[in-house]
Amino acid sequence: MNKFLAGILDFSKHQIVPDDKFVRFAFQYNLPNLETLFESLKIIDCLFFFSKPSDAGKFLSIGSIKDVNIDELVAKISAGNFESNFIIDANHSLQIPNYIPLVLGAAKFPSDKNECGWNGFSDSKWFIPQVLLYEDSTSSFIIFHYFGNKPPIDFFERVIISITKSSTETKQSKTRFELLHSTEIERWTNAVNFALNEIRNNNIEKVVLARKIQLKLKSCFSISFALLQLQHKYLDCATFAYKEKDATFFGSTPEKLFSLNGKVLETEALAGSISRGLNNEEDLIKEKKLLNDTKEMNEHKNVLSFLIERLEKFTENVSCALQPQIKKLYNIQHLQTHITAKLKDEVGILELQKAIHPTPAVCGLPQKNALELIKELEYFERGLYAGVIGWFNEKKRAEFFVGIRSALLKENILTAFAGSGIVEGSDPISEYYETELKLRPILSLLENEIINQS
Repeated sequence: MNKFLAGILDFSKHQIVPDDKFVRFAFQYNLPNLETLFESLKIIDCLFFFSKPSDAGKFLSIGSIKDVNIDELVAKISAGNFESNFIIDANHSLQIPNYIPLVLGAAKFPSDKNECGWNGFSDSKWFIPQVLLYEDSTSSFIIFHYFGNKPPIDFFERVIISITKSSTETKQSKTRFELLHSTEIERWTNAVNFALNEIRNNNIEKVVLARKIQLKLKSCFSISFALLQLQHKYLDCATFAYKEKDATFFGSTPEKLFSLNGKVLETEALAGSISRGLNNEEDLIKEKKLLNDTKEMNEHKNVLSFLIERLEKFTENVSCALQPQIKKLYNIQHLQTHITAKLKDEVGILELQKAIHPTPAVCGLPQKNALELIKELEYFERGLYAGVIGWFNEKKRAEFFVGIRSALLKENILTAFAGSGIVEGSDPISEYYETELKLRPILSLLENEIINQS
């Protein structure tokens, strides 16, 4: 019998745990490649991968606890009002770091549409995984979660077998595909012009419009390979993949919604962008152009003002830099302003998430008017694109990101999304090409030309 399972069974045999108590059993373990494991475990309905290469930490969750007590536990962890013995750490010889995730999940961008591609994903789902694999530069853990004295030994054993048999190699040949759909430039132009007219009539200050491109894959596409490539290219982004049943939402996002370390909150305004230069000299010229672009700076200030205003209700000591800095990514650079604050005692983590999302960076201003205009002008459901993806735990640690630079893979259909902020002075064609730039992180994974158009 595997030592992990033996330890869990021995604990269950000698300790009486009430059904409403939550058990966490952690072991130190040298993990195989987590990205490769994602592919090996794809027969399991719920998988969640998250990585920030700049922080050297990553995790893969496997399965989700389905128990009558789970929603209550998630709510208590979010609010921070659970009893000290509500969570039982069974392996007393191992101290679990306070930055290990416990609750994972995602929330969709608000929409009145319902496309079948997103049917497997809830509007908002926050869950505790049955198994969590975590590693950073100093340690690695395998953690088992369950309620009471009923550990799902058969499921745990399946996972352990998959881990021990997992290959260390991830390969992918060029993916052949057929273009099924792309938002036509005429349709895009009409939508942008309509939005500009609403801005001129003072009905709205800004709206973020999105477009999509849909491909039918004619050969293998490996999520594991995609995750490795995205992490390699986008070191300062959060790379993620969230699978429910036969659909996987994945990407590499530069936009942090907020993070928590106890009461210390960090967030950022990320709005205003320009492409990278072909060399250092051209890159610097583009950087200066962005910093002196009135339209881009105004768009950035609007996002910053929104965040500060929303945070004032939930936090104290809000502060930010006087001027934005430049965040440089592989193929694009953004205006970025860091914000810090102290979270008030009574504020719950999910309460804060709902209060500040969607931000003007992915929605617009005023928020209500922008949402209505998006519903009117966009013909598809965004789903988790521009939604929220992240994690939190019982130690008031959390990381939430906005799901941009992303795509949905369902069976052999890949749908990639990108958006652009429309404000006074926006040009429809320029904004269209900005979305092309933002689609590159996903489309570059295919390393191929379209072989058939329809």
